[in-house]
Amino acid sequence: MELLKKYEDFLISNASQITGIEGTLRSLTYFLPGRFHDAEFASQALFAALNVLGLYHDTILRKAAKSQGKLPSGDNIDSSPFNKYTAHWFKKSSVYKNISLVLSVISYTQVVLEMAVTKKLGKRAKWRLVFGVELLKAMLRLTLLKLTKERMLLNPNHLQRDVDPASLSTPDGYQAQSVEAKTWKGKKTGLVHPQMDAAIELNGNAKPESNGFTPAEAQRKYGDVTEYLMSKVLTPERLRKPEDTVSILNRLGKLGEVLYILRPLIYVLAIFKYGRYSWRPWLISMIVESASQAAITRSFTSPYGSTKSTMTALEKAELSRRFNQMWYNVLRGQFYERYTRPRLEKFCIATQDRFLISIVAGNITGVIRDYQPLWEKVYFYTSAS
Repeated sequence: MELLKKYEDFLISNASQITGIEGTLRSLTYFLPGRFHDAEFASQALFAALNVLGLYHDTILRKAAKSQGKLPSGDNIDSSPFNKYTAHWFKKSSVYKNISLVLSVISYTQVVLEMAVTKKLGKRAKWRLVFGVELLKAMLRLTLLKLTKERMLLNPNHLQRDVDPASLSTPDGYQAQSVEAKTWKGKKTGLVHPQMDAAIELNGNAKPESNGFTPAEAQRKYGDVTEYLMSKVLTPERLRKPEDTVSILNRLGKLGEVLYILRPLIYVLAIFKYGRYSWRPWLISMIVESASQAAITRSFTSPYGSTKSTMTALEKAELSRRFNQMWYNVLRGQFYERYTRPRLEKFCIATQDRFLISIVAGNITGVIRDYQPLWEKVYFYTSAS
């Protein structure tokens, strides 16, 4: 415990460098595949460790920001809609919070776990692991669906980082100095007022401390005064209660959400039944996924005959994310073997044999060759689950 306390103190004292270091190390993981033996495993292990460590860092930063009054409360209108909603359920149910964090850790580590099991125990053990993980995730997500009174599940499952690490490592006395320098005195009234650039951080140039503004507001960056004022407009989305930012699903929407949750498990069971070289698992997965999208979209159609959707901003963003995830299907199953892979091979061969083209497309070909083993051999890399 003492060691953890020292690490937390070190982290907060160097908070301004956290984001930069994490970003640099994550970038490194993108260049490792194909560079040396087991580079793919090393890359995914580092990526998983960084993401799990990032969750821990977020917890420490939020705790420090809260103690310094630099974090909006969960119900604050200045919180992002996603964090406002997630924080509401974290506060309301410890079971929801724990399940969400478990799902986040699983999503970060499932690729490296699969690679490790395949390497040590073989492919049969790998598919047992895949089935077990998908079954566990489906059970946990169904529990979350029940806990939220059957609302659409959002991704990611954890709170997003909304704390500026630099604001936690401000030297002592800095605020007092800034306040003195950024005020003006009215000639007639004699009252002291804060200057605009002291209250609002414009383009990252002004000081994050404020005169008469809360620290949580002051640490935000705005392009100009108009942008700041627009951020204060009380839109219906910002005024909604946290639980109202995601609607309770009707029967059709509930069916679509359950299909989405069970989709990965259905795909794995289809592979067990029909084999990896059959078209059926891929087709079944596409049908289930398309049915889920259609059911959820239809459930939000206005009941008064209008085609206008009644979705909130969070629901639209989540459904859009799910739609984009469907592109992973071009790298899976028989569609990849019959259509995607041959075309990628033709592209790589065509570009490497032509000098001028290879100069331009060489980097793309290199990326394809480096990552090809991952999407061909690692189920979770393209599972979108």
